[in-house]
Amino acid sequence: MLKECSKILRIAQEANASLRTFAGSKLDMASIRRLEQKADGEKFRIANMITSGAVAPNVLDNMLLLLGHHDNIVNSIYNLARELCRYGVRDEEEARYIRTQVAEVVQLVDSALETLLAMYEQEDVTKLRSLRQTIEHLEETGDNVKESMLDLAYARPATFQSFYHVVQTAHLADNVLDGCEDSADALLTIIASVIT
Repeated sequence: MLKECSKILRIAQEANASLRTFAGSKLDMASIRRLEQKADGEKFRIANMITSGAVAPNVLDNMLLLLGHHDNIVNSIYNLARELCRYGVRDEEEARYIRTQVAEVVQLVDSALETLLAMYEQEDVTKLRSLRQTIEHLEETGDNVKESMLDLAYARPATFQSFYHVVQTAHLADNVLDGCEDSADALLTIIASVIT
């Protein structure tokens, strides 16, 4: 049953891959939206399986929490993509900077999702904790990207729309990695409780 939850991470990988196109062309929002809806459908399906007795009662709440965190990763990718499409940055230097920062977050999220999937395969608690620390490090690196974008937003004169766009993009990008870290915490709790 636990492996079923990992299917949402595969959807997150697809959605995150779509963000890569932001560096070179317009985002395919329809595709990202379909993936977000697909993740919602999987969350509903898996939650029904969990609550219908497919898992032991002692891990039921944590399984539902994990499922919610996985779905939030996809939602956060969708929200970030929507913000990137919503406002066209007029200053080319600023636009290039934002694309560069988003590309860095996309790489961090790729690594975090791969690490989460590796956690599903792990049965050694020490190795699980090490993988969880890897995700924490990736999230902290993402915090640095967020702070850099916020520094840019506050350091220059800008219209309200431009300022808000940079700030919103920074926070939405950070939300994706926060979701990965939250997922790692929940997954570690579940697996550790089952194998110890």
